[in-house]
Amino acid sequence: MPDLSHRRRLAIATGIALVAGAVVMPVGHATTKPTAPAASAPSAKRLPDDFNGDGYPDVAVGAPMATVGKAEGAGAVSVLLGGPGGLSSARKQVLTWPERSGINSPADARYGTNLRSADLNGDGYADLVGRLWATTPDGDKGTVLAVNWGSASGLSKNATVLRPVPGDQGDATGDLAVGDVDGDGIADIAVGDVRRGGHVLHGPISRTGRWSRVSSFTVDGTDVLDTSDIAIGDVTGDGVGDLAILGFGPSDPWQQHTYLLTGSRSGFSAPVEIKDADGAGVGGTSMGIADLDKDGHGDIVIGRGDEWSQADTSVKKGGALFVSYGGPKGQSTGRKPVWINQDTEGVSGTAEFHDRMGDSIALGDTDGDGYPDIAVGLPGEKIKGIADAGRVLVLKGGPNGVSGAGSKEFGQYTAGVPGVAEAGDQFGEATALGDYDNNGRAEPVVGDPTENSSRGALWIFRSDATGIIAKGAVSFGAATLGAPTGPSRFSEFLTD
Repeated sequence: MPDLSHRRRLAIATGIALVAGAVVMPVGHATTKPTAPAASAPSAKRLPDDFNGDGYPDVAVGAPMATVGKAEGAGAVSVLLGGPGGLSSARKQVLTWPERSGINSPADARYGTNLRSADLNGDGYADLVGRLWATTPDGDKGTVLAVNWGSASGLSKNATVLRPVPGDQGDATGDLAVGDVDGDGIADIAVGDVRRGGHVLHGPISRTGRWSRVSSFTVDGTDVLDTSDIAIGDVTGDGVGDLAILGFGPSDPWQQHTYLLTGSRSGFSAPVEIKDADGAGVGGTSMGIADLDKDGHGDIVIGRGDEWSQADTSVKKGGALFVSYGGPKGQSTGRKPVWINQDTEGVSGTAEFHDRMGDSIALGDTDGDGYPDIAVGLPGEKIKGIADAGRVLVLKGGPNGVSGAGSKEFGQYTAGVPGVAEAGDQFGEATALGDYDNNGRAEPVVGDPTENSSRGALWIFRSDATGIIAKGAVSFGAATLGAPTGPSRFSEFLTD
């Protein structure tokens, strides 16, 4: 099974033709009608992941290989709704890509890929956006997105399909991010493309698939990035989202680079490369931004889930986390960037090749101390001789940044966690953190799409004043939700 770095560099299927322009397609059914909030207006909090406006974050779970009717790989999305008791399999929606969709063939649509949530049209409800594997009728490959719209009753059954951006010649193999990069208060969609950087669809985006304008981002010079991952967050502390992009340069296929483009109303600044304390370029397989030390500047966290070679330096052995602390000009001048792996003091375990630490990351405050923490997946971790059983580590943020002190570990071998660690489980291949019960602490959701012969499974944990706890953790698969079963890779993608 390919790891996250390969999933992020998706190859677009060629068996789907998409009509030009935006079209609205039905995407299945809601198995349980979500309970509408008492108030008719959406929550004033405008949470970026609250699909039904009740003030509680929700999480969407992608199963991109789900079979719908006779269409293999059509894809499905299950939505778990937050509430006073947190996430529950009883409060859900299930959406599937239609067998008769108006696209030539729904097979390999891979609905449920690269899921992100934000209020894209400014109505106060979070919307769900993800990639489709598709090509245009004339065979040109490009970025094709599907948007389900939030409302008091949850996500729309119909998805608006956004056509490829005019002039986009990329293969749409990069990542997807949402956030306000132009300071107008409306979320924008940034999409990475191969060989050129990417583009931004500026909001608001209408239900008919119209965006206000489109702009592109590139990295000047010889190392124009083959973009593989992007993230949006306020690194400079000016109140506007900045764009971090990660990818391979053509001059050295083994060396990745990360650049920061600061956002503003007048467009992006010139890109600045993010480097480690030794001045070397930085790459990885996952990326996020959060203010880990609460100094008013977002910090860039990169998970490097793959070693480039057995000769890789020891600090990256078995994968690692890289943290670049933010500042007014991008990287902090007062706090050095750091690498953290399982050989870092305080981090449980021992760094071994193929652990894949950093294959997935999620950022959130798990203990209510006001500082975001990092949940990091190690799906290749060997547990008591069991290959690829997998685990999740949690590293604490604080006034001095992130270190190994007080780190925690969880897996199917942990007392209180449902399941049994087995070879090839790859527990932790997907992670998410959200305060789904509004108790001031983020709870983790862990995906394991290879569990039970790629049928997939999901774990929901609880938290207390000490952070994440195993007690009360629950696990279930697609069948519990009434979602398509079989080798659907349920939980391969999660919104965070």
